[in-house]
Amino acid sequence: GVTGTKALILYPMNALANDQAKRLTEMLTGHAALAGVTAALYTGEGGQKRTKVTSDGLITDREVIRDTAPDILLTNYKMLDQLLLRAADADLWRQSAHSLTYLVLDEFHTYDGAQGTDVSMLLRRLGITLKSHWSQDDPTLTAADWARPLGRITPVATSATLGDGGDPAEMIDFAETVLGESLGSSAELTE
Repeated sequence: GVTGTKALILYPMNALANDQAKRLTEMLTGHAALAGVTAALYTGEGGQKRTKVTSDGLITDREVIRDTAPDILLTNYKMLDQLLLRAADADLWRQSAHSLTYLVLDEFHTYDGAQGTDVSMLLRRLGITLKSHWSQDDPTLTAADWARPLGRITPVATSATLGDGGDPAEMIDFAETVLGESLGSSAELTE
């Protein structure tokens, strides 16, 4: 019953986003209990415009995505940058200002150097954009919500290689720097 995007999943490349979009499509269309979940793929690639999730794929029609924010949005950081800049996309963030709960960064080990800085700043802009739709009078928002760079969003960083055999503290420090979030040593989950 909650409208707006609940999970934003960022991939460093369209190929990864497309691969995961296929998996998500199979999951959503293969289980009747998930029939009400909407998901969209927003990349710079052209192709067929889909207005709903079908066995052919996720929603790709940008007007539909803007009009009714999907529950799950898969994109890359270049397109997230565009989504945050364009006035035509502003309603997506208004709709999701209170619902966006999870931000997943896939292939987190690739976010280093200048690219890590760019992604870090992009995430802070996302937080600022969402907070611009919050009200100072909203009693459900705490001082901590306002202070966190991502507001109420729970960040999740995934990597098959980051921290493999290395010092978990280094991985946590890196994640804290990029996410602007104090995580603590219990934040790491490994195989």
